[in-house]
Amino acid sequence: MTDAAAHPALDALAERLGNRLVRPGDPRWDAARSPWNLAIDQRPAAVATPGDVDDLRALVAAARADGIQVAVQPSGHGASGTLDGTLLVRTAAFDLVDVDVDGRTARIGAGARMGLVLDSLAGTGLVAMSGSSGVVNATAFTLGGGHSWFARSFGFGSSSLRAVELLTADGRHRWLRDADDPELLWAIRGAGGAFGVVTAIEVDLHPAPVLTGGRIVFAGTDAAAVFRATVAAGRTAPDTLALHAGAVRIPDVPQAPAELRGTTIVSVETVELGASAAGRAALDAIRSAGTVVLDAVGPIDALALTAIAEEPTDPSPGFGWSALADLDEDSVTRLVETWESSEGQAIMGLAFRVLGGALAAPPARPGIAGAVRETHIVSGHAMGLPDRAEPAERAFGALDAALGVAASDRTLGTFLAPGVGYSGAYAESDVARAARVKATVDPEGRFRGNRDFT
Repeated sequence: MTDAAAHPALDALAERLGNRLVRPGDPRWDAARSPWNLAIDQRPAAVATPGDVDDLRALVAAARADGIQVAVQPSGHGASGTLDGTLLVRTAAFDLVDVDVDGRTARIGAGARMGLVLDSLAGTGLVAMSGSSGVVNATAFTLGGGHSWFARSFGFGSSSLRAVELLTADGRHRWLRDADDPELLWAIRGAGGAFGVVTAIEVDLHPAPVLTGGRIVFAGTDAAAVFRATVAAGRTAPDTLALHAGAVRIPDVPQAPAELRGTTIVSVETVELGASAAGRAALDAIRSAGTVVLDAVGPIDALALTAIAEEPTDPSPGFGWSALADLDEDSVTRLVETWESSEGQAIMGLAFRVLGGALAAPPARPGIAGAVRETHIVSGHAMGLPDRAEPAERAFGALDAALGVAASDRTLGTFLAPGVGYSGAYAESDVARAARVKATVDPEGRFRGNRDFT
């Protein structure tokens, strides 16, 4: 455990920050340092929740004086390592959302979660590049690339990033756009978080006068057939239609609802920007592949985007695996057979998302999160209990083997597993380019992102 007395400059801020500075020995310590994925054991030197930019500037200055790094985790998502000897900063106080309806832009504070952003857009006919969870921090999602319901229409969330408000290690706090520093903005679009403290972002909003979406649930034995149908439908589906397919084995544990314990849920989640005949045809083809037990697809508003996938709203431990892939019916069959095998039982959830559309083209605003050639992102999830680590690792390896040549050796930036650097998502030449930007903007290496430039 890090000795708090070894950081005199940080100690000097204790009276000013009060209960907004938490250090080892404090009863709140474990809760303050914990990330969203409770399987990751973070051990920073202290955790601070600055109330304003002056607090934040003082914290960065103290970190420089004490010779420690600064890591920012607004809501704990994306944690990747131990953060030993690091000052961990939470930006919850920076939670303002300012919407310019006429200009179709929004300024989003670095503490605002996606649910708050979408709530601020109610009645405007506009949407932000939202993911499937409302509790994910909107700034972190955007800076990490961010795969959105609207990615096939507009690209990654980072492609809609217009500007960042950045505090750098020298104490300067300013808005930056492409015209100010195009290389920095290029790196931030997909590898943000390691260049300074982003206190706000400005993003494009997109017209969405009509939204259709929801969830179709199938019988638990229909995974292979539904997955194959979703892959087939994705080949001709309009770019305005998002298709996510998944299968989840609900464990027989007290934490699960009694009526669901030991069951398997197969589902397809979808959002369409509009309500097209082509979109309906794609969903009808998927519906015909299995026994539909629930069909909740229909008109929705922007706030409903965070409820469709029914993702967890509380932190929990988990192990994950993912890969970009070009799925076909045969590779999907092998994937599901492996998940259903005895070796695959360690994996609770298996899912994929249809990519393509705007994701396959160079982004309108250049970023390290650039065009993606592969047509799908495949992922697996296991309960993050210590005795499940080795079985989960073997099962993930089996899934990778089942994909065979269909799989690439990369994933999306926001899908990277703990401990994996940016080269797990981006070309090595692009990672090296981002590392050069980092060396220019943060020559002391004061800021530590969730990922390394390796």
